[in-house]
Amino acid sequence: MKIVVIGATGNVGSRTVDEALAAGHEVVAYVRRPEAVEARPGLTVAAGDASDSAALASAAAGADAVIVAITGSMRDASFMQRALPSIIDAVRTAAVQRVVLVSAFGAGDTAPKASGFARLLYRTVLKGFFADKAAADAQLVASGLDYTITYPVNLKDSPTLPEAAVQPLATVAKVPGLPTLPFANVAKALVAIAVDPAASGARLLITTPQGWTPTA
Repeated sequence: MKIVVIGATGNVGSRTVDEALAAGHEVVAYVRRPEAVEARPGLTVAAGDASDSAALASAAAGADAVIVAITGSMRDASFMQRALPSIIDAVRTAAVQRVVLVSAFGAGDTAPKASGFARLLYRTVLKGFFADKAAADAQLVASGLDYTITYPVNLKDSPTLPEAAVQPLATVAKVPGLPTLPFANVAKALVAIAVDPAASGARLLITTPQGWTPTA
């Protein structure tokens, strides 16, 4: 497949590029600083900002999926709401089949599934950040595009775990404590989701194998 990664120099995006190339896909890294991306076989680097719909549509021409792995400052309560409409327009113009959005666990209706301590953080110091994520998620759902929205738990730079859990939100009762997951595990899950037709229209939690409990 041909996969476009928006935010390909970030913690999640850069590892998503690695995972997609390792899986044999053709990858377009859409970034503001193309000089920051190492040239590799199977990789095309396209320069542009997420707000530049025309540049993104050109970069995404012929792509099967776009993975949106950008995030603003936690102090910016409107970053994703500003960025996503241009991405949606570009995807429509390029007729891309699937959009995979990296949201965050704690946004919108995922917050009640969190532990009490996590909910306190989401309602206070991270309130604006998660409200922005939830609003952007709603924009994508309303767009009419073929989408998948993912909700990774707390992320960290650490050695890859043998596996991660990817679960539809409807099957998740709780996410106990504050599970943390390596960036690479999320990246691997994103690539698998992008090529899986069964993930169309899904909202998926990405967490550690023990970092969730099922609904009754």
